[in-house]
Amino acid sequence: MKALKIILIVIVALVVIVLGLSFIAPTKIHSERSIVIKAPKEVIFTNIKMFGNYKKWSPWLEKDSTAKTAILGTDGTVGAKYTWEGNKDVGQGEQTVSKIEENKTYETDLHFIKPWDGKATSYTRLEDAPDGVKVIWGFNSEMSRPFNVMGLFMNMDKAIGDEYDKGLNNLKSISEKEAINSTVKKYEIHEVTTSPKTYIGIKKTLTVDKISPFFAETIPMLMADLKKAKVQTSEPMSGLYFTFDEKTMTTDVAPAIPVSGVNAKVGKWETFHTKGGKTLEVDFFGDYKNLGAAHMQIKSYIADKKLKASMPVLEEYITDPMTEKDPNKWLTKIYYFLE
Repeated sequence: MKALKIILIVIVALVVIVLGLSFIAPTKIHSERSIVIKAPKEVIFTNIKMFGNYKKWSPWLEKDSTAKTAILGTDGTVGAKYTWEGNKDVGQGEQTVSKIEENKTYETDLHFIKPWDGKATSYTRLEDAPDGVKVIWGFNSEMSRPFNVMGLFMNMDKAIGDEYDKGLNNLKSISEKEAINSTVKKYEIHEVTTSPKTYIGIKKTLTVDKISPFFAETIPMLMADLKKAKVQTSEPMSGLYFTFDEKTMTTDVAPAIPVSGVNAKVGKWETFHTKGGKTLEVDFFGDYKNLGAAHMQIKSYIADKKLKASMPVLEEYITDPMTEKDPNKWLTKIYYFLE
């Protein structure tokens, strides 16, 4: 009887401890990972939204190639459902599309059936990036008490995030290969010789979403100061890109105007130079937000030809959007200077 009493005391103590810990442990689970993919949004988003393409990059189907899967409803539309049943690493469950904003946002509701019952939501967002498309993949769920105590002993963000990283890298690999082999517009890349140029502008480190507002704010002030200083300018307005950090999605960029005969500093503005010489040139017609596709093809060309480019990269904005309202007619000349 004494032994039984001790066992009961231990059990009660453990229950009390678990219940106490359940009010300390978090009940919400959130994990998010991202990657930059050098492919058109259309290619990437098609691989994301179509359950039929999921097997090409899913990190979980790698764990069980014989898992049973099915697609119910119209694939690629809200309401479409994907079901799976596999080994102990894959489990059983279903995923239903809850929201689609074409080439922007994709959301699903998840119902896990085995090895435990649970629900969650998943989202994927596509954002413009100077060097491609930033793909953000996230997961949200809740663990009810007392099961949330497990969160104190295992890093759920890392466990989910590691799989998301693997899946995003798979998505990047297949999307970039498909982009090269797809019917996506190919840009003519010309090897030309350019002359050195001098520019006046101002450099700033920005996240990609701040670039356009910064240009819009800076250029009128720059033009006014150059006119006041009687500096001889020429067309067109340009952008000089010095660095790009994929992890922080930031770039060192300078809105600038080509000038001649500048011998002294003009106000707060900086002076920049491009080296000229052997240069790769591309004529891009379209909205500025789609420039990434042209940059991607130039970089592929450089890699294939085993060339080496030097910074900065130059964009010349030939067409004035204030006078030409059709973005399809906007001409941007892109230059990569070779070493």
